Amino acid sequence: MTEFDPYDRLIESCRNSSQYPYTLLNETTPRAVLEGYHEHLVQNDGALFDDSDPRLVFWEAWPGTQRFKKTKVQDVKGLSEHLIRDGVDPNSRHIFIESNHSRAPLNCSPDMLKTLFTYHQVDPSFLDSLFAFGDQDEPLDAGLAHFRSDDKLNLRERLPRLPRLGRSGMELRHSFLLRSVERADAADPWSIRQVAAYHSFDVENGRSVWITLKGNNLLQKRIKDDSLDLPVHQGALGLDVGAAFEASLATHLTFFHWCEHNWRWYVRDVEERIRTSLARAKTIPVESEPSYRTGVLASSRDSTMQLSTFNPVSEKGSIVQRTICGLRWPDRTAFDHAPAVQEPPFSRARRVPEGLAVLNMFNYKDLQKLSILAERIEEATLVVQLNVDALQDVYEYYQRPIHDNVRPDVRMHMEKSAATFLLKLRQIIRSLETRHTQLASLRKRLDNGKALYENLLQLRSLQVSRVFAEHGHKSAINMENIARRTERETVSMHTVTVVTLLFLPATFLGVSSSLSHSHLSSTRTFRR
Repeated sequence: MTEFDPYDRLIESCRNSSQYPYTLLNETTPRAVLEGYHEHLVQNDGALFDDSDPRLVFWEAWPGTQRFKKTKVQDVKGLSEHLIRDGVDPNSRHIFIESNHSRAPLNCSPDMLKTLFTYHQVDPSFLDSLFAFGDQDEPLDAGLAHFRSDDKLNLRERLPRLPRLGRSGMELRHSFLLRSVERADAADPWSIRQVAAYHSFDVENGRSVWITLKGNNLLQKRIKDDSLDLPVHQGALGLDVGAAFEASLATHLTFFHWCEHNWRWYVRDVEERIRTSLARAKTIPVESEPSYRTGVLASSRDSTMQLSTFNPVSEKGSIVQRTICGLRWPDRTAFDHAPAVQEPPFSRARRVPEGLAVLNMFNYKDLQKLSILAERIEEATLVVQLNVDALQDVYEYYQRPIHDNVRPDVRMHMEKSAATFLLKLRQIIRSLETRHTQLASLRKRLDNGKALYENLLQLRSLQVSRVFAEHGHKSAINMENIARRTERETVSMHTVTVVTLLFLPATFLGVSSSLSHSHLSSTRTFRR
């Protein structure tokens, strides 16, 4: 059987690109893993991709040219024509896949992405980074950041050699997923965004490929500006492997600076928000207690004095004496002095105690805001830590010795460039570690402030309970006073009734005798 030419095999794989990642040549990934990637792509293509307005942006430097050229592709046919053409691949190729925002589907059809990944034989582990994108109501993956590598330098592992495309099959291949904060126009001025990048570098001829996934064109602009302004990228226009490798490292730093830059301003903003939110809680005079003399309650001593000064029996003599002397019903003055019904605490007619009014400045809505802020800080702390871990993996990756299969002169240039790159990368890692320490400190300060806030709310609840308890105590005393007066008035009424019953017969007899005497007198006068 005649063996297929590697180029023909690649073209055939591109025709069957819908089966990616099964279309990878000489792939050593276990088939069960490939099946998982393929199924997830098929089942979630509606959430991952938006093919209503697909567009891929190519930024390429072709052999024989001295500048980069931009090309926009909007369908599978145009993509195939752009990739599969006569001649070799460009010296440097950047492909930008964007979305409307960080939680929106990628502006690319599934077929376009699979064709692109098949043509460049993209390692399937990059799909782990791609799955962080797509349509999602809330951010997923809990701030995931990572670094993956799968170099093809050993004889067994190297990719098929494709001289027609200028591919040696010996490549450094890796990908990473990083997150950072960017300013937003919403109520919350900061939003955590992600970027995923795949990179391959041919160590024999210096050709490089970058595939970048981002929710906006920020990194696209930065990479374009760097490729035009930095002399090292101009060296990548030729076939100087050392200069191309140095340009590749410079592109790495573009991503890593984006990952690190905004965290300082984010930390400063969070620090200011914490200071503002906890200012009242730290300065409130919590040692003072509410004063009730001008408020809803009087002290129990004042209540007792009020009760002792009111004696319905002693006013203007006893009821019995007044009844006996004047035969009158009890005076209504005793009922006119009955205490008024108490208004509930904190009614509009009564002023809230001064100390309690201060505590009323705190409520559970503010505590909820502090909890949301604490959650944001925890999320940012996790993201920074995962970024540090990913960049530390990058550091260790480029710190290792260059493979023996690389030409000695190229190896020496690569090691020298890697040393400078690692120094800059270490500075970025140290900066992120500093931000992580700051965020951890801010989280502790916020936790202490939340505890203080919760204690103030508990104190407020206790003071309110005390107000209602004392109000209820006074109401109970007033009710007891009314019950005693009612009992005394009942005794007085009984006394009046008894006295009336005692004097009524004699009064009746006296009146009857007087009437009889008057009648006899009138009769005698009439007879005369």
